[in-house]
Amino acid sequence: MHIICGIDEPRPDFPDLQLGCCYGATMRGACTCWRPVYDTPDQADPAEGMTPIVRPDGMCGDCAYRPGSPEKAGDPEHRGDADTLEELAASSKPFHCHDGMRRILRWEHPSGAVVDGHPADYAPPIVAGVPIKIDGTPANLCAGWDARCRALAAKATGS
Repeated sequence: MHIICGIDEPRPDFPDLQLGCCYGATMRGACTCWRPVYDTPDQADPAEGMTPIVRPDGMCGDCAYRPGSPEKAGDPEHRGDADTLEELAASSKPFHCHDGMRRILRWEHPSGAVVDGHPADYAPPIVAGVPIKIDGTPANLCAGWDARCRALAAKATGS
C-alpha cells in the first residue's frame, strides 16, 4: 500500500451484475471489468530526477493531520485513523499530500453500469514509491505529517 492521503486505487463494493462478463467474474466471482474515470483526462509524464519536498504553503485545507479531520475522527468513509497517522509520523514513513493528484470520479462497467467514486479517492500513478501529481511532478510531503514528525523528534530529544 502506498502511503498518501486517500489513495491506493480504491475499489468500492461493486454491484453484482450477474453477467459473467470476464475471467474475474467467472473464476473468482468478482468482476474485473470496472474501470476508473478520473477527474482529469491529462496526466503528464513523470518528471525525472525530482525529489518530493514538504508542501511549501503549510497544511492544506483538509489535511488529515488537522484536529477534527475525518481521519482523526475515525470517519469510516475515509481510510486511515488517528493511530495510523501517529504511527506514520513516529516512524517518519513518508506521507504525501493529495493536492494536485488525480481523483476517481466514478467507475464504469462495459454494460453501462456506473458507481460513483468517493471525494477522497485519489489515484495518482506511483513512480519509485512516490505519487505523481497531474502536472508530472512528485507529490509534496504532507506539511501536517512533517510538523508532527518534528514535534515527536523534539519530544524525544527533550528540546
